[in-house]
Amino acid sequence: MHTPRHHGLAPAAARATEDLIQAVRAISPLLRAEADAAERDSRLTPEAERALREAGLFRLGVPRSFGGHQLPLAAVLDVSAEVALACPSSAWVAMVAYVAQQLAASFGEQARFDLWGTGPDTAMCGVFGGTDTSAEPVEQGVLVSGRWGWASGCHQADWALLGVPLPRPGAAPERGLALVRAADLAIENTWDMAGMRGTGSDTLVAESVFVPQHRLRPFADVVAGRETAEEPLYRIPPGSMTLASMGPLLGAARAVFRLTMEAVDGGKPMAMSLHPRLADSPGVQGALADAATLIDSAALHLARSAEAVDAAAAEPGTAPLVDRARVRMDAGHASRCLREAVQLLLTVNGAGSFARGRLVQRHWHDLETAARHPTLHPGLAREMYGRALVGDTRPVSPMV
Repeated sequence: MHTPRHHGLAPAAARATEDLIQAVRAISPLLRAEADAAERDSRLTPEAERALREAGLFRLGVPRSFGGHQLPLAAVLDVSAEVALACPSSAWVAMVAYVAQQLAASFGEQARFDLWGTGPDTAMCGVFGGTDTSAEPVEQGVLVSGRWGWASGCHQADWALLGVPLPRPGAAPERGLALVRAADLAIENTWDMAGMRGTGSDTLVAESVFVPQHRLRPFADVVAGRETAEEPLYRIPPGSMTLASMGPLLGAARAVFRLTMEAVDGGKPMAMSLHPRLADSPGVQGALADAATLIDSAALHLARSAEAVDAAAAEPGTAPLVDRARVRMDAGHASRCLREAVQLLLTVNGAGSFARGRLVQRHWHDLETAARHPTLHPGLAREMYGRALVGDTRPVSPMV
């Protein structure tokens, strides 16, 4: 299966992406070796975290002015997919840090200095919705309390981007986001899932944590993607940034294809048949062709949308609703393609691929779990896109 790469990237971004991919390949043996422990402990190991940090994977979304990579969305899809070939959980943690950094950089220069003034290798996590959240106004800021579950990468994070209710004089609180030091938060171990176990997506807890005003921002401003930053990357609205979530899924599906082809090329026999090898079966040949095409279809849809998002961010104004809805549709469609491809490949591999410890089943569990992330829901994406196509502007989700 051909793996296209770096389509539509400017030469400098393409070179930076290729350098990062080479760095990922250098640490991939370690990430694979640590994956068993990450699965067992429901979090990345210190060795895996150190490898990601030293390879520059916690600076993907950091502004270049602070020493970061400031990668466009199309490039991050390539990089995170490469990480996922070795460990989808590691890819998800790096992707979440990128998205959180992209949002954080739009808060302004003072917030940027807080996060990256001492160096760019600052891991982040983020959760838009919490429970029992509050923000009590005090001089020059608020005191934040609450609980935020599903905080992927929280064990590696130096900072967290958290959804909070922002107080308004004489009016009901508005939905907002707060940048909070991870050192000021506690972690409750609540993550015990079938897939993506290594993401360590546990629950963050805050009790009257002070957050200054410059590290607070109304969610409506974030969703609108208003041009508060000069760099195009930091003007992309979060609805379009959800596309980044697909990189780890793409890499997981490619990993299953590679593992399947290793078995096929290695001459594995076809049980209960007269075919001496899997490769001799027309049914297997057809399944491989269909799986490869489904994975390529997903990659092409994702590349199209990522390039469109990056291009729109470089232009003034906001992309039309139908274009933004198509991004969500492309992500949902790609998610469905990848899941279908892996189902075909699991059948080719046979029941033995479900043995505990087999890489195929781990990538399958990880993909199936990540594909259920609410931003990748194919039905919701279809509804968004369908409404936009007929000019129905009634909101379905704020993330579009």
